[in-house]
Order: sequence, then structure tokens, then C-alpha cells
Amino acid sequence: MVYKIGDIRNGLEVLAPNKRKKILLLSDDMRMSSGIATMSKEFVMGLVHQYSFIQLGAAVNHPEKGKQLDLSEDISKSTGVPDVLCHVIPWSGYGDANILRQLMMKYQPDLIIHFTDPRYWKWLYEMESEVRENCPIAFYTIWDDLPDPMYNDDYYASCDGNFAISRQTYGIVNRVVDKSYNKEINIIN
Repeated sequence: MVYKIGDIRNGLEVLAPNKRKKILLLSDDMRMSSGIATMSKEFVMGLVHQYSFIQLGAAVNHPEKGKQLDLSEDISKSTGVPDVLCHVIPWSGYGDANILRQLMMKYQPDLIIHFTDPRYWKWLYEMESEVRENCPIAFYTIWDDLPDPMYNDDYYASCDGNFAISRQTYGIVNRVVDKSYNKEINIIN
């Protein structure tokens, strides 16, 4: 199906490209086969009619590190959404403060969404006040193992919003935040 601006896709209106907020996604490269990569791709493919995406695509030893790949045309064809903006910047490891500063200057995102175990992205949380001066940080978490990961409390609290992939994950994040900071989980609309 081919969509036009104003059509409804996945329950939401297809926005004109200049109305789409820009998200910088920090996660496994969505072209890879890990669970986080697969869910990152689903996330992007399901929301390209509402948002533009730039991804810092992590991999252990990325063979395309440092390149900028424009997936816009391919994603537009496969989703039927006109004028998609989706770039992937492959990176070995999980990035660093310098690449994030470069991406923020170049793309000026409206939101950063971090998706995967936050302990791999410690550098992000070490600079969270600097980042949050320019745009909010959200954590999309898939954490579903018990007992509750109390060691993630500072990461959750450093975000402007925490998104949960399931009801169980929501409960875990909410309990960790509640026990540590006695406040509700933040949800960004």
C-alpha cells in the first residue's frame, strides 16, 4: 500500500516530512540480526510516517564503521510512506561522547532514544546533563528479568522518559524508579 500525507497508518496520521520530529536512535544496527537490532528495525519501520530517524548503529566490530548510510528510499518503498528520512551511522562498540556530539550538531535531533542495556552506554549517562540541554533522552527498555535491576536506577532517573516494551518491563522500571526516587515513571507523549 502506498500512503499519502494525511492518510492513517498504524492508527496515526502520515505527517508531511517537515512535520516529523527527528529521533536519534542509539541501539544495535537495525540491519543486523540481534534481538535489539530486530526490534530497532520494527520500531523505525512502524513509526517512519510520524518521525525521521538517525541511528548510531552499534555492532561489536562493525565492518562499515564511520560510514553514513541513507536507507530512506528503501524504507520508503517497503513501507509505502513518502519522503522517509532514515540514516544509519554504523559504529564499532557503543559509541562515545565525541560521535554523539557530532551527530547532535549535524542532525539536531528532537529526541534521543537509547535502546539496550544501559551499562553498555555509560558514556551517555556520564554526559546526560550536557545532552539534555539540547534535547531530551528517552530509554526504551526491554528489561524483563527478575529480580528488579536496582543497579539501573541512575540510568532510568537520568532520562526524561522511560518506555517499556511490555507490561512486565513497565512494572520492573516503575518499581526500580519508585524504590530509588519515589516518583512515577515518566512517559513522553
